[in-house]
Amino acid sequence: MAFVRVGQFKALPERVEALRSIYETEAIPAIRAAPGNISAVLLQQHQARDSFMAITIWGTAEDAERYDQSGQAAAMVDKIRFAFAGPPSLATYDAFGIPG
Repeated sequence: MAFVRVGQFKALPERVEALRSIYETEAIPAIRAAPGNISAVLLQQHQARDSFMAITIWGTAEDAERYDQSGQAAAMVDKIRFAFAGPPSLATYDAFGIPG
């Protein structure tokens, strides 16, 4: 069973492009390089272009926690914080059916 973290946030309309660019070129490669990471994606909603979901999939909850404790997660959030229209939310899930 994999472990999934889902961050949701809204961006300031004038900073959507910058946020997306930074996340795609810096955050995703760094997250995918972390031990235990299976996948990392950023979703932008079609109906509300300022709404995003950042989804990371980990082999175990411990893998995600280790990444979090390394300080890398906070550093990535700090890189895009300038674009947030409000505070992000974070939820975690157990994932079934993901090939290991």
